[in-house]
Amino acid sequence: MATGLALVRFVDNGGPASEVFVVDAEGEFHQLTGLGSAPSLGASRPVWSPDGRQLAFGPPKVGAGPNRFLSVILADGSGERPLAPLGDEFGLPFGWSPDGASLLFFDIDAVTGPAMWLTDVASGEVRLLGAGQLPRWLSDGRRISFQRGVEGRDPADPQALTEVIYVMSLDGGEAAEFARASDAIWSPDGSAVLLEHATGDLLLADADGSNPRDLVRGWAPVWSPDGSRIVFAYDHNHDGVPLLAAVDRDGHALWSGVAGSSPTWSPDGSRMAVEVLFPALAVKVLDARTGDVLWQTAGAEPAWGP
Repeated sequence: MATGLALVRFVDNGGPASEVFVVDAEGEFHQLTGLGSAPSLGASRPVWSPDGRQLAFGPPKVGAGPNRFLSVILADGSGERPLAPLGDEFGLPFGWSPDGASLLFFDIDAVTGPAMWLTDVASGEVRLLGAGQLPRWLSDGRRISFQRGVEGRDPADPQALTEVIYVMSLDGGEAAEFARASDAIWSPDGSAVLLEHATGDLLLADADGSNPRDLVRGWAPVWSPDGSRIVFAYDHNHDGVPLLAAVDRDGHALWSGVAGSSPTWSPDGSRMAVEVLFPALAVKVLDARTGDVLWQTAGAEPAWGP
């Protein structure tokens, strides 16, 4: 089945409050968040810790008002607690550090723009890292990458913003430019990096950004756990739902034409869960080798545990 698959469901049909559910070894769904003594405002966007003992999650898309927090909960449903306040607009990923001690996130203020934050999971201490968005951990756990829009890089329009990826040590020092790209996603072992461009080009490069080569046309790539395959969106169907495809590291097509978004791999890389928003909100579990749908269930925002 799909042991350890977390997803979001609406508890009250028609109501705005959503909660996180997890699939157990028997294939049963169990509500995880919103079961404490305090009234729940709901939950969304679950992300597992590296050791699978905790999940981080955000507030529901609607209904939380000013009470918007990045929160954590233990995998058995105990210990639910808020960690850090979130702005009106916040973005994924909520990034667990490789050792599971810290969480990285960003939000957007209407005046100051996107800002990155680091919070200690044990103490809840929050640290502002500076301006930027799409922060991601590098595999050494000491550095992060992020994106900023930089003026003056386009001679034809000096005031235009160029998307630039930076790498910065959390121990101090200035951020160093890494690549001109919309996003950078390192392979699980840190040996290679995918560079996503606003033009729709996905490039594969060595870990230091050298030797970039065209891979495919698409966006939002996700590595398989062993780093041998990549799933990405490349088009939309007639309902506006993204179409997904999978390739190997040489760009050879494995399958395509699967409607869905937010793909998440099972730990062994044999299956994949995707979100489908139309015609009905659902999570589909796929055979990762073929893209065939194995089963589906009501829900959204899937996240597979380690």
